[in-house]
Amino acid sequence: MTPAMHWFFDTNYDLFETSIPPGFERMSLRRAAWRLLSSNASVLEVPEPLWARFLPQNMTLVVAWRLGGLLRLRNRKARTYAIENNSPSEALFGRSIPWPLDVLVRFALGAFMRIFFERVALGTPAAADSYATLPFFRRIEHSMILGLPTPSLGADEADADPNTAIFVGHLDARKGLPELMIAWSEVEQRLPSASLVVVGAGPLRESVEKWVAARPGSRRYLGQLPHDRILSVVGQAAVVVAPSVRARRWREQVGLPIEEGLSMGRTIVTTSETGLADWLHQHGHSIIASDAPETDLSRALVDALTYPIEPSSVLGSLPTRHGRLVADSWLHRAY
Repeated sequence: MTPAMHWFFDTNYDLFETSIPPGFERMSLRRAAWRLLSSNASVLEVPEPLWARFLPQNMTLVVAWRLGGLLRLRNRKARTYAIENNSPSEALFGRSIPWPLDVLVRFALGAFMRIFFERVALGTPAAADSYATLPFFRRIEHSMILGLPTPSLGADEADADPNTAIFVGHLDARKGLPELMIAWSEVEQRLPSASLVVVGAGPLRESVEKWVAARPGSRRYLGQLPHDRILSVVGQAAVVVAPSVRARRWREQVGLPIEEGLSMGRTIVTTSETGLADWLHQHGHSIIASDAPETDLSRALVDALTYPIEPSSVLGSLPTRHGRLVADSWLHRAY
């Protein structure tokens, strides 16, 4: 990606046994704001405004950046990469709100972006639809650049077990794990040779371990794995399953396991929550409604395991350059 200073406030739960590379500096909000106020840099990229939990910090950073530019007689604004596909009210409040308040919130957020942002790269059509509901957004330079991965090195040589599906992710309810465990019991009845591998950690870990112990012949739990091992494990399965459901403000934006599965040429079974749902459906992957009964998920898994998409076809549908890198080049290009 474009050479830059990278600042972070905290580490995420999934950085298991992953070292932080050089060039990343841990910051406090106060220190970051002061550095931006006094910085002579020309470009600032921040997380997207519809990330509700980060919005107060986001506002602090972009205001400091803008003020620092004005002190130097420069019209500096921020840039961002956006993949939030919830409506603004649901992203910020986790529910629909009364119409007058909804209009006010959209107006305020749209005005905030118009004043402090100059360029927005949108990673999915769903995100583009969400941001398009904000007043003034059309006046901000923006582009929709589909956040698809490229084929991983060696993906065309990876041998998948045609009977195996894999779930990778945080072990909690919003990832659809309870629904998957119910659906898989039906898969085992309809497809006795099928096997499910679960990778990850989280609050449902104990439940997963007990569930796996009940049928060890067709269920495996590998625990949490470091990032550099995930692709090889995904490559051993024919199907990647990501049955996400909405949970208050949270909605699956893209889904890293979906990206990893595609990059290895695997068939995807997921829900309509991901911002890539339309693209996945158009390319033969299985999309079910997030509120569909578990029987729909089990049927989709049986179909995907019985008739997976040819890996070469999956890999051939991917771009030659990762969508996030294309978006980065577009965001950071000189005027």
